[in-house]
Amino acid sequence: MLKKAIYAATFAAVAGSVVFVSASKQEPMLSSHMKAYVITVNAEGKELKQVNKKATPGQTIQYDLTYANNSDKSFKGLVVTGPVPANTHYLANTALTQVSAMRLVSIDGGKTFEKEPVKRQKKMADGTVKTIIIQASKYTHIRWKASDALMSKGQQQYTYRVKVN
Repeated sequence: MLKKAIYAATFAAVAGSVVFVSASKQEPMLSSHMKAYVITVNAEGKELKQVNKKATPGQTIQYDLTYANNSDKSFKGLVVTGPVPANTHYLANTALTQVSAMRLVSIDGGKTFEKEPVKRQKKMADGTVKTIIIQASKYTHIRWKASDALMSKGQQQYTYRVKVN
């Protein structure tokens, strides 16, 4: 039961919304929300997105992040960051968007971000140094730096998937 509660808390922890407010007008200029869906496959092999408050080990969760520009001016420089919750791991090549954006990842809890593949130098037992590639399952955050402006009254959507451990 405790394990299910932990998964439910993890699932709910990343679903939420953010609103940026103009200092002069006190109306939201940029708003965002994140929705979480459990991905299942039906008998015909078609994927289904289901809203669910709990996820169990082995299930895939898709996070949909939507950013809306509520102002009369376009917005440049949008940076979108999605966490990979505890008790889950990122599924490689599932971070997607329809806008032109540089995708970065973090392996250190969101302190630093870098392009894929993430590489590190590792000293081997024989003293040689080998370049290793860090697996996507070690990512802690996914980030996009949008090149495209978020147009006035427009929206941009970003998605990624994780698997529950």
